[in-house]
Amino acid sequence: MDQKQLAEIDGPRYITRRVTRSLTVLPAEQRQQSDPSTDSEPTRKPRIGQKRLHSESIAHNLYFLVVQAILWNQTHGKQARPVFLALIERYPDPKSLSKASLEELTELLRPLGLHNIRASRCIALGICWDKDPPTPGRQHRRKGYPRTSLAASADDAYEIGHLPGVGPYALDSFRIFHRDEMRGLAKDWLGTGATDEDFEPEWKRVIPLDKELRAYLKWRWLKEGFIWNEENGNLTAADEELLAVAARPSDER
Repeated sequence: MDQKQLAEIDGPRYITRRVTRSLTVLPAEQRQQSDPSTDSEPTRKPRIGQKRLHSESIAHNLYFLVVQAILWNQTHGKQARPVFLALIERYPDPKSLSKASLEELTELLRPLGLHNIRASRCIALGICWDKDPPTPGRQHRRKGYPRTSLAASADDAYEIGHLPGVGPYALDSFRIFHRDEMRGLAKDWLGTGATDEDFEPEWKRVIPLDKELRAYLKWRWLKEGFIWNEENGNLTAADEELLAVAARPSDER
């Protein structure tokens, strides 16, 4: 992998600029889509700002996306990014990762902490992926996902659910940024190229725990005209003032 490719993957260092809005009670007609039990309570407007994630720059490469999730878990992205770039340069695909030296990989991951565990998981990931790669149409349930506070269904099985090291953060990232592309439903996570008129992007059905993914989905839903409840996924129509703030260029906020 050459330096140009690495630069494209690393991408710019996006800065989130947010505006905290005051406590506001929305008109009743705008609260019809919110949780009825909270309709009588004031609705606090969320922080607003264009939220860009590193995952967007690697969304078309599922291997990169899953490895990133393993490294980002319990680690700040700024700390993990250079280690991630070094790892994918040395091990650019699952087969090369499956043959990695445990000692060398452990040393590479040392700056992140939990390096012994992460190294073992990465190698196990490469071995499993090489033997049984994620395939459209073959789905696997993952114990504890989605979390027990959300209603589970028979559809809660996913193409990467069998891979070692894949937890809720990796599954959420996969569903938000790659699953629609893998299944051939669209060209990207935003629904580009979708031909089904009833198509709904997978990201709209994800309720993550990770604060960065939550911030991203809040911004993404606001672009759709809604305030999104990060705990249960309920939607409330955003007022014109809030939408106007969200629509401004980031340097004007």
